[in-house]
Amino acid sequence: MNNKHKNTPTKSFLSLAITAAVSSTFMVSAYANKNNAVTNDVLEENIEVITVTATRSALNINDALTSQIVIDRQAIERINPVSVIDLLSTVPSIDIASNGGKGQSASVFMRGTSSDHTLVLIDGVRISSATSGGTNLNTLSPALIERIEIVQGPRAALWGSDAIGGVIQIFTRKLDGGDFFAGASIGSDNYRKYQAGVGIAHGDGQTSITVNHEESDGFDVQDNTETDDDGYEFTSIAVRGQQNVNTNLTLDWLFTADQGETEYDGGYQNQSDVNNYAWLVRANYETNIGNVINNTVAMVGQNEDAADSLKDGVFKGSFETRRNQFSLVNHSQFSEDVQLNVGIDHYQDDVSGSETSYEQTKRDTTGMFAHGLLTNNNFSYEATLRYDDVEEVDSEVSYNLGAGYNFSTNSRVVLNYGTGFKAPTFNDLYYPYSGNPELRSEYSDSIELFFETTLATVDTSIHFYHTDVDDLIAWTSAGPENFEEVEISGAEFVASYLGFGGNHDFNASYTDAEDQKTHKQLIRRAKNKASYKFSTSIANADIYAEYQYVGKRTDRGDVKLDAYQVVNLGFNYAIMPELKLNARVTNLFDEEYQTANGYNTQEQAFYLGVTYQNF
Repeated sequence: MNNKHKNTPTKSFLSLAITAAVSSTFMVSAYANKNNAVTNDVLEENIEVITVTATRSALNINDALTSQIVIDRQAIERINPVSVIDLLSTVPSIDIASNGGKGQSASVFMRGTSSDHTLVLIDGVRISSATSGGTNLNTLSPALIERIEIVQGPRAALWGSDAIGGVIQIFTRKLDGGDFFAGASIGSDNYRKYQAGVGIAHGDGQTSITVNHEESDGFDVQDNTETDDDGYEFTSIAVRGQQNVNTNLTLDWLFTADQGETEYDGGYQNQSDVNNYAWLVRANYETNIGNVINNTVAMVGQNEDAADSLKDGVFKGSFETRRNQFSLVNHSQFSEDVQLNVGIDHYQDDVSGSETSYEQTKRDTTGMFAHGLLTNNNFSYEATLRYDDVEEVDSEVSYNLGAGYNFSTNSRVVLNYGTGFKAPTFNDLYYPYSGNPELRSEYSDSIELFFETTLATVDTSIHFYHTDVDDLIAWTSAGPENFEEVEISGAEFVASYLGFGGNHDFNASYTDAEDQKTHKQLIRRAKNKASYKFSTSIANADIYAEYQYVGKRTDRGDVKLDAYQVVNLGFNYAIMPELKLNARVTNLFDEEYQTANGYNTQEQAFYLGVTYQNF
C-alpha cells in the first residue's frame, strides 16, 4: 500500500479488456436467450435450505416463522464481491453508509433501525465492539465465507442484546479433505488480492484453512481535506474444523483473524492499524431418550477487536475490546411436529486493554431462554421467552410469538410479534467526562405480517412490519441520554423467476423511520429502495448483472443526499474444469453518489482474477 499519494484516475488496459469481455458475453447471452439456448446449469431445482440462525437449531428455511435470506457460496462466486458490503447492498430494507471504500468503516441499517441494532456473528461468536457497539464488516473477506444467513426482525428473545433489527450470521469456508484452491486478482486503484485454501482430512473429520491477502491504493475518500488516496492492506485467515468422536459426540472449532491497516482523511488521525480475531470450541452431543431426540451444544469462545490510531505514522491512541463467551443449548425433537430449544448464554466484555480510562472495564451478561415450535396440520406456532441480566445496567425480558398458516406447499401467511433490547455500550456509560452510568437499555417491540406464494412460476413474497424503539440513546452536548423515540413502518416485495434465459430476482422496499420528537426521517435511511439481479450460464460462462436504486436520504445537519442508481457486473469463465477466470465491474456507468455526507464512493472499477481449484 502506497502511503498518501496523489490521486490520478486513469483508464487502464485492464478496464478496457474487462469491459470488452463482459459486453461481448452479454451480446452472446442475448442471442442465446432469444433462441432458448439455456444450459441445464441454470435450470436448478428447488433444494432444501437448512438454516440455524432463526431458531438456534437446524430448520428448513420454509418452516421458520420469520423473514430470512441466505447468500450461499455459489452466489458469492457468481457476484465476485470485493467486500461483504457488496453482498448486503441488494438485500431488501438494508441501508449501507460507508465512509469511503472497502478500507474504510461502513454501517449497516436493517429495517430502519440503528447500525448497532443488528447482531453480527461469525459461526456463533459475537464480534461487535463493546466500546462503540458497531461492527465493521469491511475487514472481513468474502473469500473466507461459506454462506451468510440474514434474519430480519427482532430475535433478541433467542440471541439477547443487539438483535432489534435482525441478525447477520457469517459462516466460514468448509472444504472437504483433499480439496484446495488458489487464486489471484488485480483491479482498479492498484488492487491486488491473493487467496488460497485447503481441506485436511483427519480420521472421521476435516479441517479447512483459508487465507486471503488484499491491498489497494484506494481513492480520496474526502474532498477539501487531504488530497491523496486512502488505501488499505488486510490479511485474513480462517481455520474451521470438525471431528466425529463417536456416533453421539462431535467436536468442532474455529479460528479467524484479520490484521492490516487502512488510511482515511482526518485532522487528528488518518490511519488505523487493526488486529481482530475470534475463536471457539464447540461440542455437539446427541442422545435418544424415550423417543425424544436431543442435541446438546456447548460452546466456549472469545473475540477481540483492536485498533491503533495514527496521524501520518505517529501513534495517537488505541481501543481494544475482548469478549469471553459461553453458551449451552439443548434442542429436543419430540416428534416431527414438536420441538423445544432451551439454553443459557454468558459473555464478559473487557475493555481494560484500551488506552482510554473507563470507570468500569468489565461487564458480565447472562441470558436464559426457551423456544418452542409446534406444527398442527396446516398451522405452525412459535413462542420464545428470554431473560437477560446485564451487569451494572438492568435486567430485560424479551419474547417472540409467531403463527403461520400453509394454504398449500407453496403458499403461506405468517404473523409474528417480538420485543428486543440494546444494552448501552462502554462509551455510552463510562467514556471519560461524558459517559452516563444511569443509562437504560434501548427497548423495541415489532410486529410483522408476510405472505409467500408461487404465482405461475414466479416465487413472490410481500412483507409488512412496524417497529417502535423507546429510550433510544442519543448524544447531546451534555453526554448520552435515553430520550429519543422512533417509529418505523415498512414494506418489502420480493419476486424470483427462473426463465427467459436465466434467474431473475427483484425486490423493492419502503422504510419510513421517523424520530417521534422531530418528526424527521432518521439519517442515512432511504424510504425507497429497489434492486434487480440477473444470472445465467452459457457453455462454460456464468454471467451476473445487478441494478440498485437507492432513494433520497438525509444526513447529519439536515443535509440531503441524492438518490442514486448503480449497475454492477460479474463474469466467470471455466478455461478448464479446474481453472476459472473471473471478473467484476463495479459502478459500470460511473455514478457519482454518497452514502454518508462528505465521503466519496468508488468510481467505475474493474477487477480480473484467476482461480485454480480441484473440486
